[in-house]
Amino acid sequence: MYKFGVNIQLAVIAMGSLFPGLPDEIGWECLLRVKLNSHHNLRCVCKSWNAALKSPHFYQQRKRLNISEQWICMLLKIDDICNRVAVYDLEKNSFKFLPPIPAEIKNTFHCHFVKQKLVLIPDFFLDTARSYVWLYDFACLKWRQGAKMPKWLNGFASAADEHGGLIYIGGGFAQGCIFRRLSRSAFVYNVEEDKWDVLPNMNTSMESSIRGVFADGKFYVMGYSGYGTFDVFDSYTRSWKTMENRFNSWCYVCVSGRFYCLSGRGLIEYDYTQDELHSLGPILTQDWARSIDWARSIDFAVVVSNKIFVSKRNIIQGQHYWMIEPPSERGGTFKLINTLGPSELQGSTIHVATLDL
Repeated sequence: MYKFGVNIQLAVIAMGSLFPGLPDEIGWECLLRVKLNSHHNLRCVCKSWNAALKSPHFYQQRKRLNISEQWICMLLKIDDICNRVAVYDLEKNSFKFLPPIPAEIKNTFHCHFVKQKLVLIPDFFLDTARSYVWLYDFACLKWRQGAKMPKWLNGFASAADEHGGLIYIGGGFAQGCIFRRLSRSAFVYNVEEDKWDVLPNMNTSMESSIRGVFADGKFYVMGYSGYGTFDVFDSYTRSWKTMENRFNSWCYVCVSGRFYCLSGRGLIEYDYTQDELHSLGPILTQDWARSIDWARSIDFAVVVSNKIFVSKRNIIQGQHYWMIEPPSERGGTFKLINTLGPSELQGSTIHVATLDL
């Protein structure tokens, strides 16, 4: 029988048994298997259940047992204020809002889910008060202010190393005396330590829809550089490498060890170990062609349950959400599952992230 953590054992001893008449190990196993949308109610039952569900160890064990649930988190901009975060349940096609960020912040943000925390990193700020990271702890159901960013940046790339608890950012623009200038700066944020670390500068300055992906210990920064290249940071050697950019796409994801580039026309599979491209063909459905009709038209994409969730806003038709299932074999065909997304959501999607709880 699985033995739950020492901290949880002590909390149970102090606050009472999880299930009277049952060994706590069995009670722990029962709690682990309750659906995520019922966790809020579980916290209200008794102090011992509340202590168990507040523990990060609880959600870590759900992942180890392969019973965790993946939801989509959407950072929304409503009335020029980015302070609404919607959590979307794919199975039920329903959503709920997290509590508002405890500050009226008009920044745009990058959002990532790391160590049971939703992390918002400001993409643009004009004063010190707006340069702090914001974190929502799903174990405690509360927002808190994190460390200040080490440098003013705008339009940078970001990607999360979820296993290491790190978020990498790089490139974009830096604040000059009179106007913005391209930046080669790069930083990494340690979520558990709430600490920023300065990385070596990138080899290349990039702009125009700059995006980042983390895969196999490497941080990929892609965008328009003027040289037809992209930069890769190796987290083990702490060094940058420049590679040829041979695909016309501004949206990238990594699914089950495979790297995919999304464009308005279709999907390209990129083997980053061999630096080889494999075209998977166009998406020919009428709805996709009507909503996604040029290479830069996809706003954001994240991986959820080994599928690709795509967000695209059309000025006339509003926000569109899609789910794409990659091929099971390398070089195979993919399929567009269906159109998704709660129609009640208002505002534009600024960023998306996958929650694994």
